[in-house]
Amino acid sequence: MKININKEIFRRFSTKKKLEIIESLNKTELLYTSMESMKRIIKEVGTGRYKCRDKELRLSKERRTGNDWNSWFDGVALVKGKLYVKLTVMYANTDTEECESYAAFFASGEYQGTIKRCDMRGNDRCYYFNYSSDDKARAIKAVLMEYVYRKSLKLKNHHESDRI
Repeated sequence: MKININKEIFRRFSTKKKLEIIESLNKTELLYTSMESMKRIIKEVGTGRYKCRDKELRLSKERRTGNDWNSWFDGVALVKGKLYVKLTVMYANTDTEECESYAAFFASGEYQGTIKRCDMRGNDRCYYFNYSSDDKARAIKAVLMEYVYRKSLKLKNHHESDRI
């Protein structure tokens, strides 16, 4: 039975049921998550910047994932209506944050990113980071899990404030 996560994630299920649904998804079903669903997720549980409509959903340390080599998937951002992927890439002896287009990052096939930096002598150097479809599926799964946890925490805090 194929599960359409774009509908199931927003249905009124218990937190436990939603987590079970996310855990049961295969790679194809996870990669089927639409950009509209991702925008809705960020709008509902993302954090906004001061005096700005832009929002981002940063993954907590427990759900942070990466390519098991030199990069970590930190979250997703919605900037002026466009989606971006937030990454931390390790190269040489330092780390840097990178923003990549969501559509380009989650396009079918492997994603190969490049960072161009100058070394200490002023020579251009290229550093690469790759994300396979398995890595991308784990990243989407992490975002979905973060959404469910934050949504349940938000509801829990809302109900507790009603009792006070």
